Amino acid sequence: MVMILLCLSVPSYAERFFTEVSGSRDSDDASSLMLFTGYRQALDGPGVELEFAGGQRIYTEAGEREKFDSGRLLLLSTPGRNWNTILRIEFLGGDDWSPTLPAAFFSNQFNKNWYAEVSAEREPVDSVSAIRNHIRVDSYVASADYRLNNKVTLVGALISQHFSDDNQKRGGIGRIIISPAQLPGFHLQLKGRSLQADQDSPDYFSPRNLSEGLLLFGYAKAFLNDNWVIKLLGGPGLQRVEPFDDEANNKAVYQAEIHMRGWFNDHVQLTSRLGCTSANDTREAYSYCFGKMHLGYAW
Repeated sequence: MVMILLCLSVPSYAERFFTEVSGSRDSDDASSLMLFTGYRQALDGPGVELEFAGGQRIYTEAGEREKFDSGRLLLLSTPGRNWNTILRIEFLGGDDWSPTLPAAFFSNQFNKNWYAEVSAEREPVDSVSAIRNHIRVDSYVASADYRLNNKVTLVGALISQHFSDDNQKRGGIGRIIISPAQLPGFHLQLKGRSLQADQDSPDYFSPRNLSEGLLLFGYAKAFLNDNWVIKLLGGPGLQRVEPFDDEANNKAVYQAEIHMRGWFNDHVQLTSRLGCTSANDTREAYSYCFGKMHLGYAW
């Protein structure tokens, strides 16, 4: 979803080698790590690029570990000035499970006021017990941004998730983004999220209802001759969790993210994202952190 756009000096190249690292860790000592190395080549056609990558996915939890070898193929196309299409397929090879993970993403900037995205992807549920039970999830998202005026943007998204253990989750996300003209680079977000599940699961977090509201403060700035952009986002909120077999629980929530991308020189580019969320109540606290780094050499 589009929130803040800043001009960044981006050289145009036909080929690229890259290394990609992403992962997550929570306060229950569950973690995931994905390591990829790949090559991207521009093809004949309107903005068509083909990418090959290989690596590993590693999931750990309470002294247990599951690992997949992975091969990934990606096709990126921008057939028109405002269109963006990404098709991806990833092949995982594990000790006793080797799922295939397709994904598709489409976006369009219809005009200066309207932007829309639709996506579909398949992923293994990222817990050791879920992987051992061969549980995967198909996620479908449709979202739209509407620029009400120079200061206010409205964002809405519908989410549907279908799990291979016959569970389903449905919900949505809404945002009101306010960008005051007198404070360039700053914006304020009012974010709400609601997600309902059909059934509980012993293998992953699946309450009857999860809802939350957040007040987020953001800042974005280009620097070093517009070769780099940094974006900061964070703020407090409230979360309500309604389990299937227990009382509802209200928690204070905090979220913080930092994004940075740019060029070290004419050929070396870095894109990175790091974030954490925490939820606290009178009985316990839970935190979750995630990150991703993409380092590429283009020519």
